[in-house]
Amino acid sequence: MSRSKSKDNHVFTCDQTHVLNYLTHLYGKDETVESFLRRHCAKGTIENKTHLELFQMIEKELGYPIP
Repeated sequence: MSRSKSKDNHVFTCDQTHVLNYLTHLYGKDETVESFLRRHCAKGTIENKTHLELFQMIEKELGYPIP
């Protein structure tokens, strides 16, 4: 699955499990990315961030390039 850049400015909320799954699939269903997103949801640190901000966080904290 490839990233839709038109969704980069969409705001993520943690109750959107379908979006969490979409973001995880962009990284090849990587369990590290999924647990990263779930952990940050539990802390409330990614609530209302844009998709692009999430990609940048993943790149910075996990070292995965933006898809």
